[in-house]
Amino acid sequence: MLAGIAAVTALRVYECTLLPVETGDVVRNLLYGVAIGEHGLSAAGEPLREISIRWAGASWSNLPYNYPPTALAFFALIAAISPTVFAAKLALTALEATNAWLIHRLCDSRLLGLVYWASPASIWWVSREGQFEPLQTLLTLLSLLALARFPLLCGTALALAIAVKMTAAALVPWVAYNLWKSGRRALALAALGFALGSLPAIGAELAYGGISNVFRFSSPLVYNPYYWDWTAKMFSWNPRWLIVANQIASYGMLLALIALAVRSRDRLAFLAPIAFMLFCKLHTNVQFWYFVFLPALLIPIPEPRARFALIAACPLLDVRSALQLAFGPFSQRGYRGMRSVFDLYLPPPR
Repeated sequence: MLAGIAAVTALRVYECTLLPVETGDVVRNLLYGVAIGEHGLSAAGEPLREISIRWAGASWSNLPYNYPPTALAFFALIAAISPTVFAAKLALTALEATNAWLIHRLCDSRLLGLVYWASPASIWWVSREGQFEPLQTLLTLLSLLALARFPLLCGTALALAIAVKMTAAALVPWVAYNLWKSGRRALALAALGFALGSLPAIGAELAYGGISNVFRFSSPLVYNPYYWDWTAKMFSWNPRWLIVANQIASYGMLLALIALAVRSRDRLAFLAPIAFMLFCKLHTNVQFWYFVFLPALLIPIPEPRARFALIAACPLLDVRSALQLAFGPFSQRGYRGMRSVFDLYLPPPR
């Protein structure tokens, strides 16, 4: 067990030292962290190219920041400590290590924690590409951990998770039902915590459109390789094997969840992952790394064997990342404007 943990950790740290090859999102997020540290929260309401012409080459530099405030606060903290891609990826990798430990705690399974830590999709999209799904996962898992004993913290953590990405809201019905079973006091404390956790989102909306921007600017790219219609033009240029693998895995996961829910003693526990899978099949902007968050939604499933099998199967939803880890990247190679993950991103004059 320890040898496996050490091997995966070494691989993840190595991936942190390499440049992203498919996405430039980590640079965009880091630049906004730099910008608000220098010019205040309102800078997130401006496109990067308007903040500085030197930042015009960043991903989606023609749009304002289109994520809620928890993600922005995370990257602002990283930018204040060390404004480098390496620091951002290392911090996100550390969050994934914490998430693996939390899964071990929540499920009482060290092996499941290791399975999560060793997920090729997580290694590739987090430690290599710097996607911030681990932040949403961390807050969601903390909410689940606090559910029984600390309802105030449970509500706060869940609200903050939703303020990373909105998909965490799929857990609200299950959490609310279980708090209701614990009594009115627990439900009231959780509601108070949720209200407190929502205050940053309200402030962000006033400062830079932190909530409305999610709906206005999050779908300029029409691409979902898991879309229900496997003949859709949006991903027709993908290799045939990848289209087939994505469709089999995504439909297979959805059908497995539905079948297990029908037989389960707690069908409501399956609502969040089923809703998430339906979102990923129906929305026209879904990316490979979104599934890094799915294990957090599977934690409430009461049957240990089913929960273990579903979490262990999550990497099948993105076989492409496993192949790239094994054989090297076979798509874009390098992100424009990045020379090294250790480059410092400094605030520009205005």
